[in-house]
Amino acid sequence: MPIIVGRSGIQGDIFFELARIEQLAVDLEIIARGDMPSEEKLSSAPILQNWQEAIRPVRCLIGVCGDHPRLNGPLIKTTDTWVMAPDLGWARTLSRFYRLGEPFSAGNKR
Repeated sequence: MPIIVGRSGIQGDIFFELARIEQLAVDLEIIARGDMPSEEKLSSAPILQNWQEAIRPVRCLIGVCGDHPRLNGPLIKTTDTWVMAPDLGWARTLSRFYRLGEPFSAGNKR
């Protein structure tokens, strides 16, 4: 992750990621109905001992954005990047597609 799309094809296992997201959606729908994971499902799950919550960085995009439906700019940070297609001029984040303009360079003013 992320999936990189270019003129020469796709890099990354898009079908693996798709299956993983579909299973997450199924599990979230079950939980949203008030049904918790079954004992059978939990008995086959790995056990995590001595655990604690942590934060890990995820790939995202930052840039000057106009006409965003929720974020006020000009500089924004997107949700997690799932698909990058810089050669084709677009990216897909967790929330939405973005059209990609010029990439950042040291000579660009933000």
